[in-house]
Amino acid sequence: MPATTFNVRWPDNSVQACYSPSTVIREYLKIQQPYEIAEFKALCNEALHAASQRVEKKFGYACSSAMDQLSDINQKCDAFAASESKVIVTSFQP
Repeated sequence: MPATTFNVRWPDNSVQACYSPSTVIREYLKIQQPYEIAEFKALCNEALHAASQRVEKKFGYACSSAMDQLSDINQKCDAFAASESKVIVTSFQP
């Protein structure tokens, strides 16, 4: 199960490297697609839970790193909730 890093540009123009234990994240997020904060938060919640479930199915335990990343994303989204600016995924690796 290949891990994937996805880079996110936040409304303040900061860029954050985010972790997913599975490539399933690519099914939820698209590169250079502007997302409203609430939409991005919802998509990340779905995607990282799906990724964690894939880990659990394969290894017998959920991925705590995915849940830690999700917590961080949720906190960032909450901080920008009043912003009308968009979040953009700039790239995936690998």
